[in-house]
Amino acid sequence: MQVIQSKKLSERWLLTANLFANTGNAMIWPVTTLHMTVSLGQDLTMSGVVILFSSLMNILGAYIAGKLFDRWRPYPTLIGASLIAFFSLVTLFFYNGWPVFAFLMMTASFGIGSVNTLLNAYATTVTGKNTRIIFNNMYIVLNVGVVIGTLAVGYLFDYGFQWLMLLAATLFLILTGIAVSIFNVNTDIAPVMDDDQAEEISHEDHAEPILTRDQEAVKEPAKFEMSPLLWFLAAFLFVIYLSYMLWETVMAPHLRSIGISTRHYADLWVLNGLTIILFQKIISTWANKHPYRLSVITGGFVFASSFILMLFVDQFWQIVLVFELLTLGEMLASPQVPAWVAQLTPKEVSGQAQGFVSIMISLGRMVGPLYGGIMLDHGWFNPLFFSVFIAMIVANVGLLIVARKKKE
Repeated sequence: MQVIQSKKLSERWLLTANLFANTGNAMIWPVTTLHMTVSLGQDLTMSGVVILFSSLMNILGAYIAGKLFDRWRPYPTLIGASLIAFFSLVTLFFYNGWPVFAFLMMTASFGIGSVNTLLNAYATTVTGKNTRIIFNNMYIVLNVGVVIGTLAVGYLFDYGFQWLMLLAATLFLILTGIAVSIFNVNTDIAPVMDDDQAEEISHEDHAEPILTRDQEAVKEPAKFEMSPLLWFLAAFLFVIYLSYMLWETVMAPHLRSIGISTRHYADLWVLNGLTIILFQKIISTWANKHPYRLSVITGGFVFASSFILMLFVDQFWQIVLVFELLTLGEMLASPQVPAWVAQLTPKEVSGQAQGFVSIMISLGRMVGPLYGGIMLDHGWFNPLFFSVFIAMIVANVGLLIVARKKKE
């Protein structure tokens, strides 16, 4: 069979695109509630409703983008998604009153959810490194974007919400330019296998030839099917990000109630990002030498332990230690899950597989603020953290049992 030479997507450009997308995204979500309550005069309930529907649009964008990556053409899909985000944000610069703001936040979320899914799907096609290393690097760059975006919010919000939207729109415009000039690549080239994947097919005498999407269309198309392991990974992602959103939303007023300033709360997130940037490579080096289940489940238990410890802290230095424990769990688990899902699913459905990851993350982020708000409105702080601790333990134990039955 004749080998077709095709242009490959370099990891450098994938990470660059990921940086612009996540820096722009980090400038939007931290100020949504502030803008609605301070500038638009809406209450927290209405803010929660807007976040809820924006998360639903993020999920819809992830689902559609995953389908289009697998069944249509990734290149124009990424350009279109980037343009949706850009036009929504640049319009917010000019029109950010009520209720236009709510509508544009939803369309921006649709575009951003699509972009994130597409970049993760492109990551499964990059050659030269195994998949888990690529996703580790994506995760580090994501957190660089979070640090930059968070710092921009701190310096620019007092000058006006619209300037943050203009800067975020500029980043997505640059992302669109990168997509147009760089991402028209062959996504049918199989990525380098990691040790787990190579072990699975070592008994085969000959590898199957690589087929293009047009050739694969002649065959019966591969389907994305949920296995028991994927169901438990879905539960794991949902509970982890539901819990994580408590820190992004309801923890700020709780910390103020025990005498910790908003500035110190913001410092926690800068510390979180810097810890990940400085130590993720060390964590990843260890994780890459072990099966996915070990790093993901270990990270899940470490992450869960931080929530039970929150029941016993009341000083800032104690909260810093607990938050660093949460960050350690995040570093062990979060970048490994997309790579694990990529390993468990056929490459022909890589878009849908990464869309599945994005959807479960978005569902957790959607439910977390609502659940936390209801619990804290009733003064149930301890039951809130104990309940998410129990949910994470159940999800981790279930994942451990199912993963042991399936040899990686």
